[in-house]
Amino acid sequence: MGRVVVWVSSTNLRERVGLWRVCDRLREYRIPRKDIVIVELDPPSRGPDTRESAVPTWCSASELGTLPARLTEARPWPRDRYWRAVRLWSRYTAADPRPLAQNCARGIEGFPELAPLWALLSSFFPRRTTEGTLRLSRFDELLMTALSSEWQTPLAVISRDLRSGMALWRMLSCAGDLFLPRRLEHWADHDASAAVERAPGPKPPDAGYPMLSEVYRLTERGMRLRDEGLTRLTDAPSLPIAGAEAYSASAPWVLLEDGRLARP
Repeated sequence: MGRVVVWVSSTNLRERVGLWRVCDRLREYRIPRKDIVIVELDPPSRGPDTRESAVPTWCSASELGTLPARLTEARPWPRDRYWRAVRLWSRYTAADPRPLAQNCARGIEGFPELAPLWALLSSFFPRRTTEGTLRLSRFDELLMTALSSEWQTPLAVISRDLRSGMALWRMLSCAGDLFLPRRLEHWADHDASAAVERAPGPKPPDAGYPMLSEVYRLTERGMRLRDEGLTRLTDAPSLPIAGAEAYSASAPWVLLEDGRLARP
């Protein structure tokens, strides 16, 4: 009897993309596809209350209570679906994000995560309007809207967003809480004329409280970038997105109003 590898996947986007990676690595290790059993869990139950949740379904943990039953039903993926996962990982890690974006727009049978994945990833690329104006990414625009001229910890920034509509929080529920302080650090370290300023927070940096160890405020330049747009992409700090890079000087990408990626 050959080896059997069981991978349990929920509807969480990071786990779904992780499944693509696992398929690719197991292929490299020459483990036969027929020996790989994949268990897919049900999405989380919202119960009778159908109001919109702060955490999107694709960023929530799945129902672990279904695991025993799903294990008895588990089978290897069909060959076509397995190789589609391998190809998706290759496109996810590619420096040119357009093939992945096209896959997400068209959809691929057996991979319902593609549409919500691109909805998330595209929010980190700078935008170009039909008039040609360069705008901050949707994420950075929301971040700078939550900032102000007053000093705030990252925790205070996200708390302000939660009170105003939770748009930033929904992205962070997929990207991870620590994405926020990291992005604020990017902005504070970028350019001599910073759009975001930083100062020590109420907790020391080595205390293990990254959401409280620094405070940030928006400068007049940051307000102009938020309200008027960018003169050039490098006005904002670069940001790795899968295998690509947002705000890159060497390989620039902008999100058009129709959802496609293009060169500026």
